[in-house]
Amino acid sequence: MSTPVSMNCSREWSSCLDYMSRRMPTQSYNTWLKPTKGEPGTNGAFKIGVPNQFVADWIRGHFSPLIDEALLEVTGQRQDTVYVITGQNDFDDQISFNLDNQLQPIIPQPDTRQHRNHNLSPVYTFDTLVVGNFNEFAHAASIAVAEGPGMTKYNPLLIYGGTGLGKTHLVQAMGNKILEVFPEKKIMYATSETFTNDFITSISDRTIADFTRIYRDVDVLIIDDIQFFSGKESTQEQFFHTFNNLYHFGKQIILTCDRPPKEIKGLEERLLSRFTWGLVTDLQAPDLESRTAIIHKKLESEGTKLPVDVVRFLADKVSSNIRELEGALTSILAYASMKHVPVDIDIAHRALAVSSRKKDVSIDLIQKKASEFFNIETSMMKAKKKTSNIALARQVAMYLSRCLTESSLKAIGEAFGGRDHSTVIHACDSISKRMSADAGFREKIDRISASLLY
Repeated sequence: MSTPVSMNCSREWSSCLDYMSRRMPTQSYNTWLKPTKGEPGTNGAFKIGVPNQFVADWIRGHFSPLIDEALLEVTGQRQDTVYVITGQNDFDDQISFNLDNQLQPIIPQPDTRQHRNHNLSPVYTFDTLVVGNFNEFAHAASIAVAEGPGMTKYNPLLIYGGTGLGKTHLVQAMGNKILEVFPEKKIMYATSETFTNDFITSISDRTIADFTRIYRDVDVLIIDDIQFFSGKESTQEQFFHTFNNLYHFGKQIILTCDRPPKEIKGLEERLLSRFTWGLVTDLQAPDLESRTAIIHKKLESEGTKLPVDVVRFLADKVSSNIRELEGALTSILAYASMKHVPVDIDIAHRALAVSSRKKDVSIDLIQKKASEFFNIETSMMKAKKKTSNIALARQVAMYLSRCLTESSLKAIGEAFGGRDHSTVIHACDSISKRMSADAGFREKIDRISASLLY
């Protein structure tokens, strides 16, 4: 008897999903409702299977009216709904809640004061993010926070994972989405290094009050790479008080690090405890399907195409992280440009074989090659002059430094005359957009890349 009931529930819920998919945004449907399924029900209640409690809470709070409408349309009667957890999915290892410390958010009052630039890059959005098994839980949590900053249990939200897995993309996408939905919100994005340097400068300049205002007079604070707070006692003390202030007033805190918080040595226990008050989730290395989608998304953003077999080869060849995958793609395009031939599977093999043997590319070498190409003095890369030709050469060199080296944004900025990491982000965005819109310009960048790689 149980099999027909199970089949009916599954079939009815499938019809409900079809009904709802046409009545809500595709991204929300794919994130929250698509992974659910109908379960055998009892006592007149319709059971909905969900991956974990996090998803159940969000669906119950946001889609109950639509689900009631769908069930009435499909089954012809109103039904009570219950949610059944069908898979742990390492849930206990990924999150922990402090349910005794949920504070109601304070509604911000109108404020006409000029606020510091939020430092977000418009390139990092949810639309440009590939979602797969490697990041779907973190993505779902990020959507939840972006749609209700400071109004969910997920505060702070901490995302951890190795280099090049998309942590910065994800947290900046949250910031950009919050600005889109809540344009009045004040957002501050900074790396832990920037926070530390700003704190040190404020001590030297006796401007602690300004530092405090910048980092506490916000609705959303995003700090990237908190593992670099390790061993910096004064910085940790300052961040501890910043965290407490924001949390007390119901402001959203978003953090990233390269490993689980409990594995970060040199961080005070009181900070580690607070980092796990809300939601902690990780990013894994992307699987083959996700790597393929990432390549297609990158090609689409840059306005170019590759044969299917080349994409398949590249996705299979590079499996460690997204940054290395994009670097390999850059190497293939540069090699083909240098040889003046279209990209095929043979060119892809040869490009990666040569690339794997190449010597490390340094920022100094990139500056030298870019200076030669644009016919300027290499010293101009670090100068304050902003003539159009010098500015373009400097931006190209910054872009290539980001693509072809493992240097951090801060290290790249320092190498170009002590510029801020936000300047590097702006340069990379500008060059990437121009490459997408101008095939001739893209070819020039590929030639400079080739001269560095081969």
